[in-house]
Amino acid sequence: MEARSMRRRGVFLPSLITWLTILSIARCQSICPARCLCHLSQLPRTVECSKQGLQIFPENISDVVEHLDLSSNLLSEITDEVNRLIELQYLNLAKNQLSSLPRNLEELRKLRRLDLSDNIIVNTADIASISQLPSLTVLYISRNLLPDLKGLTSEVLQAVDAGHCLIKEFNNESLSELPVLTTLSLAGNPLRSIETPVSKTLRWLDMSDCVLNYLYPDTFSGLPELEELRLINNPTLVYSTRHSTLEHLKLKKLDVSRCNLDRPGLHGLPSLTQARLSRNTIRLLPDRIFAKNKQLTHLYLNANNLERLNVSTFEGLVRLQVLDLSANSLGEVHRLAFRDNIDLRLLNLSYNSLNRFPDLSTLVTSLDLSFNLISHFRANSLEEMPRLRSLNLKDNHLQSLPRNLNSRTLRILNVQRNRIIELHNDSFAELPLLQKIDLSGNRLTEAMDPDIFRNNPDLAVIHLEDNPWRCDCAQLYVTFEYLTVPSPKIVGSTLICQSPANVSGYSWEAACFDAWNTDIYYSKDRTWGMVMISLLILVVLCGSVISIKHTLKIKRRVLEQRQRELAEERERLRLLQRRNQRLEEEVEELETEEIRINPLELVGPPSYEEAVQMPRLAHSMDALNEISIENGTLRSINSMDNLRTKKRRTRRPRKRTQSEDDLLRREERRQERIRRERNNSSGNICDTDQQHNTNPRNPRTSSARRSRRHSVVDEVIESSSSKDRPRPQTPTSRRRKRRQVFRNEHVTDDEDSDVQAISSNRSIVIKELKREPKGGCRESFVERE
Repeated sequence: MEARSMRRRGVFLPSLITWLTILSIARCQSICPARCLCHLSQLPRTVECSKQGLQIFPENISDVVEHLDLSSNLLSEITDEVNRLIELQYLNLAKNQLSSLPRNLEELRKLRRLDLSDNIIVNTADIASISQLPSLTVLYISRNLLPDLKGLTSEVLQAVDAGHCLIKEFNNESLSELPVLTTLSLAGNPLRSIETPVSKTLRWLDMSDCVLNYLYPDTFSGLPELEELRLINNPTLVYSTRHSTLEHLKLKKLDVSRCNLDRPGLHGLPSLTQARLSRNTIRLLPDRIFAKNKQLTHLYLNANNLERLNVSTFEGLVRLQVLDLSANSLGEVHRLAFRDNIDLRLLNLSYNSLNRFPDLSTLVTSLDLSFNLISHFRANSLEEMPRLRSLNLKDNHLQSLPRNLNSRTLRILNVQRNRIIELHNDSFAELPLLQKIDLSGNRLTEAMDPDIFRNNPDLAVIHLEDNPWRCDCAQLYVTFEYLTVPSPKIVGSTLICQSPANVSGYSWEAACFDAWNTDIYYSKDRTWGMVMISLLILVVLCGSVISIKHTLKIKRRVLEQRQRELAEERERLRLLQRRNQRLEEEVEELETEEIRINPLELVGPPSYEEAVQMPRLAHSMDALNEISIENGTLRSINSMDNLRTKKRRTRRPRKRTQSEDDLLRREERRQERIRRERNNSSGNICDTDQQHNTNPRNPRTSSARRSRRHSVVDEVIESSSSKDRPRPQTPTSRRRKRRQVFRNEHVTDDEDSDVQAISSNRSIVIKELKREPKGGCRESFVERE
């Protein structure tokens, strides 16, 4: 049990610590200084506040931050708030306006790198608090106003960048308080002389871009561990004369490029492995001048004024691997000049004035002779280079390659941008390991025979672009097939024709497409092709005819439909004219008829014949309205009973508004009803006309005529504006009216009523009756104006 409990505790405690750490990080992430970017969920935890114009040290910085970037701001001082950042490892304060550091930095125990470059620090005493940082290894104080390094103290500082300051002296007291310093940069300072600086640990020293004048042989004797010295771009530097030279037993790398030296002066540096003497004024290399530099592996003498090389110039350099003699004025190189350099891998003789290929005896593996004036070389020029793998002859004056060029190790041959006109069939026969050849930018015009590469089974890349090819398709086909099938050795689009003129600028494949694809199609295939083309044309023609017929048929149907519509419109107009004519005739007859006596004027009840001949109302007594016809305009006035009914109806709860679809359907039904009534009225008019012609004095005929007249008036009223149109009756209102009729013991007709017709230039007002007389006669009162 105890073992289990211990195991659980062992699992629980790490998980608890992990969760607490995550929670603390999440809490800190929620707090980020204004105008800063916080990346606290990744390692290293970083806060970036650069280029924000900050003038004071930001507050609320997380305690767990490891990298803090405050560069390119306007900070003039650092407060003691920085001591709260106990996890800080890198602090960047570059490009501010700082003149000093806080006196107390004891809490920054994990700080390893501090960048104070490009500020206004004028004295090392103002940054003396760096001695309190137990983990500080790298310090950047470049581009300040420091006059020297005296007073800079740190027991752990290993690298200091003090470049581009105002340091003029570098003596034995400069590094006395930096006991473990290994790297020091003083580049860009106005240094004129060095007075035996002392540092037992310094290994890397950079004094480039200074104004150094003369270096004594024991200048660096106080730096016993110095391995690399950079003295680039000191135009007046002199460190070697005929009688003395710079001495150091452990110096391995020396860079004195762009220093205007007239001699190498390396014989006082026996451990030297790399020497850069580029861009000086060295014109002569005496015999065995590098004899004491037996450890030298890389020697750069490019961009000097060397005119010739002696046989024994590089004698003794048995470990030399890279030798750069480019950009000199060499016109000839002795064939045994590199005989003792058995480890030589790269020999660069480019940008010289060599007129012929140097028949060198060397073990070099890569030879660069580009940008020279070489016009030819012999077939056996490579026989004494048994390890040669790459030969660069770019930008020379070669007009042809030698026959049977012999090299059993050559893999890469570059003859780009020469003047080669043709290739011999046996030019590459003795190059069995050739893998890549560059013939671009030459003057090849005729197609080459693929048999010239028959002895090069490993050849994978051939560059032939930028040549003035004459596109004879019959000759080019075999060459193109070899270059592209089965594994392409060249990009086909880079082969461009220059002649004949009709294909100038076209690629081989585009220019010769028709010629190369003539034999692919046999006569049988041609026949089937013609048949398929004919069938395709026939199908297209049939489709076109069918589509034209279909279009004409549709147009014919549309024309017939329009003609039928026009005929229907003409028939409708004719019927309307006939109906209007009949209406005018009936109105004239009404004017000539005798005016009936109003039933209210009768003393007694009307007789049966009189009651039958009395006009019938178009609506019930409850819905009786006043109708006024003035100047051809119909106007309806509601009766008092109807007004009362409407008032009573308004007190009922308002119904919900019908939807748009119901309103449309209702409007369609109303239009259909009006159309039906019109048709019925026209039919009734015709029937009544016949009856009127047969029996004009019949009372029943006259009553029918009256009903027809009133139906015509109703139709006119219904066809008036929507504002004067009476409200359509609903089934509920009809049932209510029926009940009222039965209660009053008489029947009213809601559909037909008799209205006495008057000419259009009169106004007629039909008033509703207050009550019906006991005799069954209905009052009809007509006012004339």
